[in-house]
Amino acid sequence: MISKSVFIGAAGAAAAAAFLLAAPSAQAGVTFNSDLAAPGVYFGSGNGTSPQEFTVDTEGGVEIALRAKISGSQDGQIVPVGNTYFIPLGSTFNFDYSVNPDVGGSQVSLANVIASLTITNLANGHFFTFDPSAVGDNAHSALAPGGYQNSEKASFAFLGLGYNPNLNDTFNVTLNLTGVPNVGAMSVSNIVQVGSGLAVPEPSSWALMILGFGGVGATLRRTRRTAAAATA
Repeated sequence: MISKSVFIGAAGAAAAAAFLLAAPSAQAGVTFNSDLAAPGVYFGSGNGTSPQEFTVDTEGGVEIALRAKISGSQDGQIVPVGNTYFIPLGSTFNFDYSVNPDVGGSQVSLANVIASLTITNLANGHFFTFDPSAVGDNAHSALAPGGYQNSEKASFAFLGLGYNPNLNDTFNVTLNLTGVPNVGAMSVSNIVQVGSGLAVPEPSSWALMILGFGGVGATLRRTRRTAAAATA
């Protein structure tokens, strides 16, 4: 079912950087502020209100999608900027996902596809990864054979994210599929900013930081070698 929660400490920032560097905006099939293809949203009454405001990747007849929404709100969706969703302080949020392998009218087999969904709290480095296809309370639709949808609240304790809705924070949510017939890998990501958010360095800044750390390490190694030679 749902896999373990993992605390990665400072390494969480590196994982977050990897997510950002692999942002789906570089893929031709990704669209923002989108409705789902037919049959649309079916995982509970009120969730299909248009515009549905998903970030969607469609490749080879398979559609995968993510969005964030304020928990319990059925009065319209959050309008994101690109794939960034903004949550006011004091409000918990849900991350909603959808996989539809029947977009082209001919069902694509997901029998050998590996799916994973990861949500990362960039403030504290906690992340949680699970197989979204195996969740027992998924909604399945005969109108989209092999498709599934669901919604998870970020404040659920089993996620272990350390989420406090009253604190500024930033989350990354990434849905990956590998082994999709005639496509290979598919990926779609959301950034969820709570309040003013936690500042996330640009990918170019991460590269400079990594180079900087490497330079400091090299300098320290040279210094130790020089000191050892002087005392020999």
